[in-house]
Amino acid sequence: MEKKTSWDVVAPWYHNLLKQGKGTYQYDVILPNILRLLSAKKGQTILDLACGSGFFAREFVKSGARVIGVDIAKELIGLAQKEVKGVEFFVASADQIPMIPDKSVDAITIILALQNIESMAGVL
Repeated sequence: MEKKTSWDVVAPWYHNLLKQGKGTYQYDVILPNILRLLSAKKGQTILDLACGSGFFAREFVKSGARVIGVDIAKELIGLAQKEVKGVEFFVASADQIPMIPDKSVDAITIILALQNIESMAGVL
């Protein structure tokens, strides 16, 4: 039997919060800075690790980059797959991502998530 994560339980609430866009911390504070730092371009591959329901992945793909989202919460990935087009999404633990070959991405983001990951050392 699959074990639900704490994020599976709150997935609909979190997803709806981020759908508000302007006025959220993620949209107003984090997004402009992460876009500036990431400077994503067409032809790049970006891994959005612990991507949740795909809020940031949706923005990254607008640059023309190939975007891959990975999250352990099946419910969040399900929401991402329904609403975010042009991004490949996978359910996996952040420290176990065999579907991502070594040296196959140009950038990795992990936004507001390290504190929720059991094996932080394995991720880093």
